Amino acid sequence: MSMDVYIDLDNLYSYACKGGSEHFLTCNELLRKNFNIHFTFSKEALGQSKKKVRDAIMTLLKSLTRNRGTRTTDWESLFPARPFSDSFYETLTQEQLMSMYWLSDDQAQSMEHQGCLLISSVGNELNTLLQLFIDHESLPTKQYPTRQMKDWSVLRNNSLPCTDIIVIDPFFFAQSDMLYERNSYKVLEELACHVKNKAIKIVIFTNGQNRAETGGYIDVPIPLIQRQIKERIKEKCGAEPFVTIVKLPMKEEHDRTIITNYKMFVSGDSFKYFDQDGNNTTHGRWLSVSSHAHDIALQLSMDVLKDLQSLADRQKSGLMNIIGDKKSNFLNLS
Repeated sequence: MSMDVYIDLDNLYSYACKGGSEHFLTCNELLRKNFNIHFTFSKEALGQSKKKVRDAIMTLLKSLTRNRGTRTTDWESLFPARPFSDSFYETLTQEQLMSMYWLSDDQAQSMEHQGCLLISSVGNELNTLLQLFIDHESLPTKQYPTRQMKDWSVLRNNSLPCTDIIVIDPFFFAQSDMLYERNSYKVLEELACHVKNKAIKIVIFTNGQNRAETGGYIDVPIPLIQRQIKERIKEKCGAEPFVTIVKLPMKEEHDRTIITNYKMFVSGDSFKYFDQDGNNTTHGRWLSVSSHAHDIALQLSMDVLKDLQSLADRQKSGLMNIIGDKKSNFLNLS
């Protein structure tokens, strides 16, 4: 499985003119090796363009189409249709939500700044590709030593535009509610930092009970958690998010994983690294960040989403186990 990129003619010419840029060769190899390329224009439209445009693009295409293996190159794609509807994000498939868009019309320029998808207006194509790198390198995955972390800047530095945040962590709220500010809420704020005035959809798969200090178990304060997440994300992003919590059965989904549109984050320990004073108290050793620009990472995320859908389908028989807005672009929760 490979990421898709949808490219308008003006964007392709703009990108072709970046050949002398420092990162062009590395970015072009990423595009050639890892993307299904969909041109939104026809070969006839390219043939009718100015000679300098045609020549630059034809030179670029020779490098992009060389030894591409099973990856496709599609001409005259009818997607995405213009003009964009108000419900554009909600109409997309999982694959389209994880795609990149190089689009030249004015409406796309406005959407570029909403922070929901990787949309590049004319001139920004190279920078958009670079966002899929990890620490300025074309890496599929990088591991960060968690015991050296002093805050959640690793997440912030690796965050990208997103419509959805999917959290799988049985112990995401297995701490004092005073520590949610240091950990759970802060994790979500950092991952949503690019979104502007759009209602992001957050789904958290977690245990509904925690072990009490005095023994036994106590219920996680889900209504309080949902309300506080909404308040904090609205303050940061300008729009109130949709928040859903799915109660995990015991021994389900042991891995601590977060999936957004373009990245996957896997923690050896639960995402609760810091105490009330900001001290790092994690027992885990690393936090892995993977880019969906690489087929293995993308396939792993898609496999996880498939398993989560199966889990959600089983939980629907007990309506109290799926709590909240039940809104997701990646999962059917209703």
